[in-house]
Amino acid sequence: MRNETLTLITAKPLLEERLGTDQFSTLTTRPGIYRFYDDSDNLLYVGKAKNLRTRLFSYKRAKPGQVSRKVSRLIGRIARLEIEETDSEQNALLLENRWIRKERPPFNHANKQTEAYYFIYFKPGKEFLEFRLSMRIHDETDANDWYGSFKGHAPVRRSLGCLLQLMWMAEYGIQSPHHLPVQLTRRLTPMRYQLLLKPNSAALKYNIDDAVCKWFLGDSCDILDYVSVRIENGRNKLTPFQTRFLEDRLHHLKSFYDRTLQRYRHLRGDRRIIAQDELDDLVVKAGFK
Repeated sequence: MRNETLTLITAKPLLEERLGTDQFSTLTTRPGIYRFYDDSDNLLYVGKAKNLRTRLFSYKRAKPGQVSRKVSRLIGRIARLEIEETDSEQNALLLENRWIRKERPPFNHANKQTEAYYFIYFKPGKEFLEFRLSMRIHDETDANDWYGSFKGHAPVRRSLGCLLQLMWMAEYGIQSPHHLPVQLTRRLTPMRYQLLLKPNSAALKYNIDDAVCKWFLGDSCDILDYVSVRIENGRNKLTPFQTRFLEDRLHHLKSFYDRTLQRYRHLRGDRRIIAQDELDDLVVKAGFK
């Protein structure tokens, strides 16, 4: 009986009651962004729209029980609305990203976490190859030894970890991953690692520094051929487990090269480094071409 009674009560639009109908009567149909604030003037949410009137009317018409809990909580706290027109949907998305990165509104989730961006440092030497992973370029280093930024916590860290594992195995003629250093077997790739080179290292004869640089720049994946040949042509034939380990790492690295390193090479043009916030803008612009 209680459920039958509830269906007879017409739910009223939440936002229209809070802001009034006049707020929506003059909305533009142009692209732009909209910002919701609470009664303490705290920014709650930033969104973009190809048509601001259409997008905001979806909030105006939202009724209890017909929208998600997140939207219901958001609408329940909205005290005022601001809009900002742009020339295009692309510029609206760029402006939305900048607001989110700067203000970190609590009801926005995408593009808030700068932890998802990394720079990779590579410094070759005669005795070791030094690698670093960081969310900023270290002041005491040469900027020319850095690459990035690269977006994506898991793919970037795992890719560098796979590369270090295969380079270590190739350098020491090891075919079994069970002999890897402890640092290279942990779930998270070390933020700093020095790959010690053997005397008369084959890597130096191969010009490993150039191959690694071209890899990070997205210019060549020849480094994968080098490490796979060195590991496969070891003392013994690879066991099925060793073969699967090698193939899994090579497949992941080739995929990362195709989807990330080559893509970023096209985005940055002749530049070596892309700032973290600029990378977002370049990705947005590329999506609208």
